[in-house]
Amino acid sequence: MARMTLSYVQLYTKVSNFLGLTATGTAPTGTDLTTCKDIIDRALRQFLYPIDMKYGIPHEWSFLTQYWSFSTSADQWKYALPLDFSELLTGFSHGDSQSLQNLVKRSGQQIKQMRSTTVTSGWPLYYALVPLRYDIEIGTAYELWLYPDPSQAFELSCFYRPDPVKLSATTDLVIGGISAIEAILETCLGVAESQEDDNKSTHHQKKAAELTQILIRFDSAKTDTDTIGNLYTGRVGGLEDASPCSRFAYVDQNDIYADS
Repeated sequence: MARMTLSYVQLYTKVSNFLGLTATGTAPTGTDLTTCKDIIDRALRQFLYPIDMKYGIPHEWSFLTQYWSFSTSADQWKYALPLDFSELLTGFSHGDSQSLQNLVKRSGQQIKQMRSTTVTSGWPLYYALVPLRYDIEIGTAYELWLYPDPSQAFELSCFYRPDPVKLSATTDLVIGGISAIEAILETCLGVAESQEDDNKSTHHQKKAAELTQILIRFDSAKTDTDTIGNLYTGRVGGLEDASPCSRFAYVDQNDIYADS
C-alpha cells in the first residue's frame, strides 16, 4: 500500500531535480548522489533540532520521544541504557502497581560516594546517568546507576530522546511521518539553495522556516490562546528532579495573552 510520505530515494531525487543535476523524476548517481545525500543529512539535522521562534527555546518533537521500561534484578545496580539514547526527558518512575516515589537524580560521583559509605538494598531511591567510553561506531554509550541496590525486580520507566538513525536504503522513510514531510522537503531544498545555488533564491529557505514553525505549533498543541498566565514551575535550579507535569517553557512576559 502506497503511503503519502517520501522515501529516501524520492527525497534525494527531488533535490537533484531542483539543482538541475538530473531530469525530472530521474535519481542522481555518482558524485551528484553524494552531494544530494549530504544536503539531506544537513537538512535533517536542522529540522530535527529547531528553535521555537515564538518563545526562543529549542523545540522537542513529539516523534523524537521514546518510552523505555525495564525490570531490575536483585543486587544489580548498573544497567545499560538503549544504544540510541541521547537525552533523558523525564526522570525514572516505578511501576503503577508499586506505589513508590519517583527516583531522584544524582551524579555518578554521588552514587559512588553513597556506596562507599554503605551498600544496602531495597527499592531504588536515586539514579545517575553515567557515560561510558566513546565507541567510534555507536558514539557514547550510557549506563544507569541505582542506589540502593534493588532487592528484587522493580519496574522502572522513563521517556528519552533517541539519536535518529541515518537514512541509508532507498526505501527508508523519512522520520516525522506525513505531517512533517513537506517541512522536511522544503528544508532540504533550502539547504540546496544555500549550499549549491549560492543563495540566488531564498524561497525554499523561507518556506522551510514557515512550515517548521507551523508544525511546531501543531506538534506542541499550542495556539495563541493557550498561554493564559505565568507557567512557572518554582524549581528553576532543579528541573531534572521535577515531574514531567511541572516542566514548562518560560514564556515572554509580553506575550502572556493573545491579541483579541
